[in-house]
Amino acid sequence: MPMMYRHYELLVAISTFESQIEQLTQYSVESCDCFTLLQKKLDDLCAWIMTESIQNLSDELGYHSEHDRQLKRLRETSIRALCVLEKHQSKCAKSHQLDITDYLNRLSNTVHIELDSVSVTPDSRVLFIGSGSYPLSAFTIAKLTGAAVHGVDIDEHAVSMANDLDHDALPTSFGCQDLLTEFNDFKPTHILVASLVEHKWEILNRLKPFLTPSHRVLVRFGNGIKSAFNYPFNPELMEGWETRRLNNQASIYDTVVMEKM
Repeated sequence: MPMMYRHYELLVAISTFESQIEQLTQYSVESCDCFTLLQKKLDDLCAWIMTESIQNLSDELGYHSEHDRQLKRLRETSIRALCVLEKHQSKCAKSHQLDITDYLNRLSNTVHIELDSVSVTPDSRVLFIGSGSYPLSAFTIAKLTGAAVHGVDIDEHAVSMANDLDHDALPTSFGCQDLLTEFNDFKPTHILVASLVEHKWEILNRLKPFLTPSHRVLVRFGNGIKSAFNYPFNPELMEGWETRRLNNQASIYDTVVMEKM
């Protein structure tokens, strides 16, 4: 099949996902019954992104202005939808004990790879930047390792909702003060930057003067077709850092370990 044909086929698929997710997000605001449909569509998007043929096609195309524009539009729509969905999930879970069993079953391998790569132990203190309103990653890290986890988010409402959840006695907390204030108050040994945090390089540059070579920084991101659901990042452009990519092809996002030189 000609490359040009497959190119336009990919563009149509991206545009279709964006339109459907945008519409379902609007419907979900009007009726809670639509949240299930929105969740399914986001799951469909993740499955599509992880399809090997789609990833290969995106890599073959490389940079293309229309492809890039459509991906950016889909990313903003899907991230906005995920934030709406997470707040709905957090609201529903507020009066119930938080059950992360399903989440652990789906993502335990990914989290294990990340945690093992930087030796997170019960004595560790993990600062999670971009934790959101339904911070399952933060809870998962605390549950798997026993480490204290402090989530930070710029959305005050999201932080309030996260603190209202039943943490099942997990060593977790959440705040929305200035990043350096949160960093100095919590005194982390490890930092994790969520894939949905946009300006990752700005955060790293702000933190760098306060880091020591013993600090371990994990940055989640998504380039290429994975940028349809994650903000991109190029660790090779960051000077003064040692970087190491983690090998986990089954994850919807990529992760790089960064250490201050």
